[in-house]
Amino acid sequence: MNAMQKIIAILSVIALTSASIDEGSHSHHHHDVHTTHSEVEKHVPVPVYEKVGVPIPHPVPVAVPNYVKVGIPQPYPVHVTVQQPIQIPIYKVVPQIIEKAVPVPVEHPYPVEIQKPYPVEVIKKIEVPVPKPYPVPFTVYKHILQKEKADHKGWH
Repeated sequence: MNAMQKIIAILSVIALTSASIDEGSHSHHHHDVHTTHSEVEKHVPVPVYEKVGVPIPHPVPVAVPNYVKVGIPQPYPVHVTVQQPIQIPIYKVVPQIIEKAVPVPVEHPYPVEIQKPYPVEVIKKIEVPVPKPYPVPFTVYKHILQKEKADHKGWH
């Protein structure tokens, strides 16, 4: 037997044992009523209908006798005499030349006062005091100063 047949045999044994257990449990629950029930395969004819579409009303063009009469203009006699051909006045735009005055530089001599240098006398010499620099005390923390070494590894 190959593997598939073994599996089918095992499943059939399990199904038979579970059916016998189910029958025993039914007999325990129903002591008074003894009924036999057997299902028979019965073919029931099912009528198959064709798929019929639902009619949807659509607008349908209908010929309507609607005649629109358009009059064509025809020449007719008039009481007023009309010159043939009709003269149309033509207006021409003539540009008017307006002379504009061109600015011309005109040299006019006008008097200008020329300031001449005059001598200035120093009456008094005022000395302005200039403050001298003075020393300011400040503290130097020697343990923070870094000693210059070749390796520069630390502050010590």
